[in-house]
Amino acid sequence: MSDIEIQSFGGCVHALRQADLRQSLYDEAALMMERAVVNLHGAEHRARRGVEAVMFRKDIFLHYEKNVLPQTLAETLAPFLAEGGGDLVEIGYRVMMNLTIDFTGIDRPLRSAEETGELLRLLKEFSLAPALGQSLDPADVAEKKRRISIAMEEFKARFLDPSLERRQALIDKVDAGELDRADLPKDVLTALLLGQSDLQLSEREFVQEGIFFVLAGAHTTIHSLGHAVHEILNWLDAHPEDRQRLRDDPYFIQQCVYESLRLHPSSPVARRRALCPVTLKDGAVVEPGQQVAVNLRAANHDTELFGEDADRFNPHRTVKTSFRYGLSMGDGAHACLGRHLAIGVDPKPGTDPDKHQYGVVPLIVAGLLRHGLRPDPNERPEKDGTITRITWARYPIVFRPDEALL
Repeated sequence: MSDIEIQSFGGCVHALRQADLRQSLYDEAALMMERAVVNLHGAEHRARRGVEAVMFRKDIFLHYEKNVLPQTLAETLAPFLAEGGGDLVEIGYRVMMNLTIDFTGIDRPLRSAEETGELLRLLKEFSLAPALGQSLDPADVAEKKRRISIAMEEFKARFLDPSLERRQALIDKVDAGELDRADLPKDVLTALLLGQSDLQLSEREFVQEGIFFVLAGAHTTIHSLGHAVHEILNWLDAHPEDRQRLRDDPYFIQQCVYESLRLHPSSPVARRRALCPVTLKDGAVVEPGQQVAVNLRAANHDTELFGEDADRFNPHRTVKTSFRYGLSMGDGAHACLGRHLAIGVDPKPGTDPDKHQYGVVPLIVAGLLRHGLRPDPNERPEKDGTITRITWARYPIVFRPDEALL
């Protein structure tokens, strides 16, 4: 039974909102993602999201933007600034690992270079999973699955189990009246443990959910960060008049990130499998078990909505839709949970810049530009040639503070 592909923007939105089309993008990565929230469906999905929703609030996101990110970014960049440069992909991994580890609730008791290195290594192994379905070599898939399985066991034993045990002990103290509930850690693992009587998660589900949240924020954000930096630097080289706007308009970088995200969705194609006959927007019927390929990249290039130059980067673009960044964050039940943490919210007229939610990607880009980030003139960036998704494998950069754009 062949797949049905949808490329029109309206058709993609319609498909993503169909309750009888189940997530199937990560079928190849079942060993790590089968029971993660991103792969659940229907009532199970709603229940899991409902418990985790306590972490996806504006006040939590603003706390990370205002209080956590600045310190994390400064600590992460320090050695790279001392060296005068580095690899943007590596920098992105380190920044986002520190953010997502804390958000998820993974303890780092040692906070040593060795411990950080181990977490970073495991995160990079986990990042192989979402792209397994995009791999160009079946033999490569088998080897990556082997590596992922080993990394999962290491993560569980060294980091996840102790973190869960400490949080459960604290919850037990709350139940015994020895600790105020407000003093519990504010993270995903604590939320899941507090909701365990309703969710009844298995040990395997805790492992997959813990890994998913560590991975989701870092993996997709690093992809978006690399493309955003590349597009912004190229644009400013070609349009030097916008360098002043970069300094004067507090929302300009965020709009640049939106435009880059439209062109470079983390998952260029979403996949859904029909649970029963489903009629698509164009009248085509999807049979039970048949898969639908929702071509987000094609939808994001819709010229009626995004203009005749929809295939090019233009941060001044006027769009005829509320989806400024296209469908790159999805839509429907599986729209990205952390999209406001990653890219903030679209500023409205009269928004106070000091209270606005910009998102961590625009703020990281701004932080890098303040230090004079430029592509390394002696080393070319390299794209990942092992998968169909277009992403940077290496992006060498240098820091030139005397040429800072901000």
